[in-house]
Amino acid sequence: MRSVAALVAIPVLVLTALLGLVFIPVTGTADAATPTQTAATADGPLQLDLLGMTPRVVTSTGPGTLTITGTLTNTGTTPVDDVVVRLQRSDPLTTEGELRDALDGSAATDAVTPQFTPLADTLGPGQQVPVQLAVPLRGQPTSSLALSSTGVHELLVNVNGAPRGGARARLAAVRLLLPVLSLPPVDSTAPVTPDPPATPAPFSLLYPIADVPHRLSTVPGGRALLTDDSLAASFAPGGRLGGLVEALAQQAPVGSRVRSATCVAVDPDLVETAAAMRDGYDVRRADGSIVPGTGEGVAGQWLAQLTAAVRGGCVVALPYADADLVALTRGGLASMAASAVTGGRQSVSTLLGTPVVPDVTWPAGGVVDEPTLDMIAGTGTRSLLLSADGIDAGRSRPSTGVVPISGTSRFAVLTDPLLAAAAGGPADSAATARTDGAAVTSTPAASDTSLSTQDAIGALAFRAQDGLVQNATTGKAAPLVLAPPHRWAADGVGATALLQAAEQLMGAGEITADPLPAVLAAGPPAGAPARPAVYPLTSGATEIPRSVVDTIGRTAESVADLRSAVVPGSGVGIGADEVFAPLVAGLVRPASATFRGDPAAAAAAAAAGAGRIDDVRSTVRVLEPPSPYSLGTSDAPLPLTVANGLPLTVQVRIQIASTTGLRVAPIAPVQIPPLGRRQVSVNAQVTRSGQFMVDATVLTPDGGVLGPPSRLKVRSTVYGTITVWLTVGAGVLLVVLVARRMVRRIRGTRGRHSGPEARTDPTPPPRRPSAGPAPPTVAAPAGPHSGDPPTRPVEVLAPSPRPVHPAHGPRARVPQEGGPVPAAPVHGRAPLVPAQEDVSATDRFPAHPPRPTDPPNPQP
Repeated sequence: MRSVAALVAIPVLVLTALLGLVFIPVTGTADAATPTQTAATADGPLQLDLLGMTPRVVTSTGPGTLTITGTLTNTGTTPVDDVVVRLQRSDPLTTEGELRDALDGSAATDAVTPQFTPLADTLGPGQQVPVQLAVPLRGQPTSSLALSSTGVHELLVNVNGAPRGGARARLAAVRLLLPVLSLPPVDSTAPVTPDPPATPAPFSLLYPIADVPHRLSTVPGGRALLTDDSLAASFAPGGRLGGLVEALAQQAPVGSRVRSATCVAVDPDLVETAAAMRDGYDVRRADGSIVPGTGEGVAGQWLAQLTAAVRGGCVVALPYADADLVALTRGGLASMAASAVTGGRQSVSTLLGTPVVPDVTWPAGGVVDEPTLDMIAGTGTRSLLLSADGIDAGRSRPSTGVVPISGTSRFAVLTDPLLAAAAGGPADSAATARTDGAAVTSTPAASDTSLSTQDAIGALAFRAQDGLVQNATTGKAAPLVLAPPHRWAADGVGATALLQAAEQLMGAGEITADPLPAVLAAGPPAGAPARPAVYPLTSGATEIPRSVVDTIGRTAESVADLRSAVVPGSGVGIGADEVFAPLVAGLVRPASATFRGDPAAAAAAAAAGAGRIDDVRSTVRVLEPPSPYSLGTSDAPLPLTVANGLPLTVQVRIQIASTTGLRVAPIAPVQIPPLGRRQVSVNAQVTRSGQFMVDATVLTPDGGVLGPPSRLKVRSTVYGTITVWLTVGAGVLLVVLVARRMVRRIRGTRGRHSGPEARTDPTPPPRRPSAGPAPPTVAAPAGPHSGDPPTRPVEVLAPSPRPVHPAHGPRARVPQEGGPVPAAPVHGRAPLVPAQEDVSATDRFPAHPPRPTDPPNPQP
């Protein structure tokens, strides 16, 4: 077993040794230029932030030493030992491909590799050390950058270290471009100043001033409402937007050659937001609470500085809120996209008090598709600022020029995609951190705002020195247009460096100002072939999602439905257009191109915009009373109070949801005065008693619901139908029962009065047959008229005997001679024989003597 284990271990050890030899540098030190070195972590445990560099452009009259400052932070969990840093460079970049590789961080930067400079013996987790490198531009390769020729070089700030328990490797690196126009002197060597090109490149700079939308829609007259208060810091002198305006005013004043080459592109929504903040505004926090904003003063100051800086110069209006025109058009909102273009021009011109270029449109990314191109044509646009990647130029693929657009009467001024990529910052730069366990390569210096324009400066110098193709007809080179992204990463420091670099290139004869208005006025050269517009797939991948556009469309329908309720000409010092124009314009904010590549942020903005429109609609509503409505009759009127928070008269319908306790008659449309209330009496019929809830909703004439239903509490003391019928039924039943009781009592009383007379002796005498004569019958007397028929004889019965108590015992009565003889039964019935009264049985009341019988009638 041991022999087998030894045989297996030998190859493993050999392979390990070979791999170790591969990764050991020849010089015995960890060289950052070796891309195959292993790193402790994929992204590196150290973070290098560059804060400044001097000079930004190397000239013979400038400093002879390159100074870089920054900070190094251990963002990992492991201490790092033996931390060192150095600055190294590449050879001059000679082709566009090499420049693109440099921007991607994949170019070689080991042409000159000076010695490392120690930074820290140990850098623990969370610790930070300052970085300051001062490297001579010319001299020996081991101690300087050893520059020997002009051109554009790639620099790499390389940090090496050994994580505790690991091997030494590159742990952080930042790359950037360094343009060299001329060489400063060194020791006894004279400066190197090459001859300028025979024809300077015509140059135009688009200077965008835009930001992510922060404003939420409100009706005129109310305080502005923002999603956050970050603009207050950005407008301040040390903020990004404040620095951009300050750099423009100081480095490119009106009348300078740099200003003549610069055209400021302004977002209309941004200047409107600044104007609203100047008059006081509120901020909605993440928890929904609203607090006053803090940037009133800085917003007003910034707007005044911007107005002064752009007056008298070239100004281009971006689409309102920098709307993604392609996404809106594809989503069926072409009219909204057109309004963003035309309304944006008018807004910028009004707020800044200066005319804007009237017939030019700069879409996001400089690309459009054919439907969007047709939409833009309807806005009075004569020319577009498009990226050269947005035009199908065949194999020639020009990066500059003015070309007609196929199928239209419009033309496009092409912006340089290479310059745009260099000015794009980290959002448009390729990721350079390795994720496969290899050594950290580099990150762009544009990730830090202080050096965000350094790559753009290097790319501009490269284009100027590379030479441009001249037009065969005019003999003039096509204009070189630098168009950064609408929301670029530059701040005041970066913008200042870019404008100063442009001034230096103009002074060196590399470029010359070519005002954009003159280019637009000249149009395409004669005979220039028309080119179709194309929409790159990469642009479509970052487009605003269709779901967000659909949400915007539904919100637009909600605004249109609200406007249908407005009575024309009913405003209080304001018209319907003035009220609804800001609401309609604000609908495009969630489709801002600044949200490209961030669908979650776009969806959140769309939801916030829809919520604000719902809030505006909810200002027209039925007010909920503090106490329940009390209804005492079945047909009592129900008073409702309807409020209108709009500065316009609205005509609405009120709808009360059906309920088992309340029935409401149809309610006629009512008009509510501006910013007022009106009480409406509703005919209601209560069908039950008790307390219950009903929903009252306000509707537009088109049937749209204005806000959520109002919950009304109704208290009724009215008997309901069922209660009434039960009461009536109980009353009827009570009457019947009482009548039945009375009838039974009456019958019982009659029975008690007639019962004793009908009773007979319980021991009646036995019936004896008698042969005597039948009892006499008396014929009824004849009627008063002789003609009346004779009546039937009436049988006269003997009087009923008085009942005798059984205890007394009736005495046997012996008929006397000559006395009456009991009558024989008549018709089979035995005659009732009265009992002889027993005088001896009573001692109080003597028996009444028998009444003498009438003598029989004599026979005729």
